[in-house]
Amino acid sequence: MNPRSLLASALLATSLACASHAASPSVAPERDLLTIDATVAVEVIPDLAVITLAAEAQGPDAAPITREVQQIINAALAQAKATSGVEARTGAFSTNQRWNNKGGRDGWTVRAELVLKSRDFATLGSLAGKLAQQKLMIIGSALELSRELREREEQALIERGIAAFRAKAQTASRAFGFTRFALRDVNLGSIGGDVRPIQPKVYAMRAGAASAAEAEPVAIEGGKVNLTLTVSGTVVMSQ
Repeated sequence: MNPRSLLASALLATSLACASHAASPSVAPERDLLTIDATVAVEVIPDLAVITLAAEAQGPDAAPITREVQQIINAALAQAKATSGVEARTGAFSTNQRWNNKGGRDGWTVRAELVLKSRDFATLGSLAGKLAQQKLMIIGSALELSRELREREEQALIERGIAAFRAKAQTASRAFGFTRFALRDVNLGSIGGDVRPIQPKVYAMRAGAASAAEAEPVAIEGGKVNLTLTVSGTVVMSQ
C-alpha cells in the first residue's frame, strides 16, 4: 500500500472513531442515593464456665518442690479428667528465684496451673471445691460462649441485621416519595460488643479450711454477654 493509501485509511479510521464516540450516550450520574445503617444487638447467657487453679510450693531447692507441685497437678488432672462433663488441661508453669529484703537469694518458688472448663456449672463448682482442699487454690474464673452457641447467635444476628437494613431502607425510601429501592453496595460489619470473657462471682473455701469430704462446692454466678452487628450501605431509590 502506497503512502497516500495509508494516509487515507488512517483518516477514515479516525473519523469513524470520532463518530462512534459522539454517538455513544454519556453515562448519567447516579441520583437518588441513600446511605443508611442498621444496628442490632442481643444479650447472650454464656454456657461455658472456666476455673483456673494453681499449686505452689516454696523451698531452698527447686528440684524437690518441682516434684511436689507436679504430683499435686497430676493428681488433680487425673481427678478432673475422671469427672464427666469437665474438660481439663494444664496451664502455665513457672519456676522463680526468691530474694530476701537484703537482696540475697532466699530459695525458689514453683507454680503450676490447672484449667477446668465445663458447661455443667454445678459439676464444675463441686470439683473445684474439692480440689481447693487438696493444696490447690482458685486463681481465676471466666464465663465464655461455646463455639456452637456463638455461631448460632451470630447467624441469627446477621439475619436480623440484614432484615433491619432492608426495612430501614424501605421506610426511608417511602418517606422520600419513592416506591422501591435497589442495593448499590452493602457492608456487613463484624460482630462486636462485649465479647470478652466475663468474670463471674466465685465463692470457695480456703485450702486447708476443711477436709475434702466437707468441701463446699464453688458457686458460679455470671451475667450476660452483649453482641452487636451493624449493617451499612447505599441504596438507589426509584419510582
